[in-house]
Amino acid sequence: MNKTSILLVDDHILVREGLHQLLLTFDNIDVIGQAGNGYEAIKLAEKLKPDIIIIDISMPQLRGVEAIKEIKRVSSLTKILVLSMHDREEYIKQSLKNGASGYLLKNSASEELKSALSFILNDQIYLSPAISKSIVTDWLSESGSDRLKKENTGQLTNRETEVLKLLAEGYSNKEVASILHVSVKTIETHRYRIMEKLELQNFAALIKYAIKHNLIEIS
Repeated sequence: MNKTSILLVDDHILVREGLHQLLLTFDNIDVIGQAGNGYEAIKLAEKLKPDIIIIDISMPQLRGVEAIKEIKRVSSLTKILVLSMHDREEYIKQSLKNGASGYLLKNSASEELKSALSFILNDQIYLSPAISKSIVTDWLSESGSDRLKKENTGQLTNRETEVLKLLAEGYSNKEVASILHVSVKTIETHRYRIMEKLELQNFAALIKYAIKHNLIEIS
């Protein structure tokens, strides 16, 4: 029987190594690579074409949520399982919308990880019971105006969201241009359009928006 090839994506080395060791105890699993951010994940996905990618969504530079969509573009047959500490509805819905086949919390038991891998290998969507419950709870406690506000946050393009996240993380226009392999002028144009679309007056407002919409995290 052929082994299931898996690529691990998480910005914490200890998490990746711990998950690697756990997967070694499963039958017919072969961990073929590791990546520390979304950009690395996309490159390795295109090169290695793994059966499954286990990916976190909270990472610097390019979040897993955005990386999922690009991974599916370069390796359409690869199944994607999100493994995250976050159970927020918007993360889950966006991950699935972008092409993920499952969403699992990091505090799940190892047997649940086995179940998730089995489900997605059989072309099924896997959501752990804890996540399903949290979505229902969030939906019931959320007002209609809050839901409408959340839906209106999708006005930025994927590239604009990418630029916004990098700028909010503290990268300069030049550094963002280098990361995305475009000109500084292009980043300046993106920045202007972002500020205009979101009606933001200054950089502090941009950072506040990024935090509010979970594009970056504060410790």
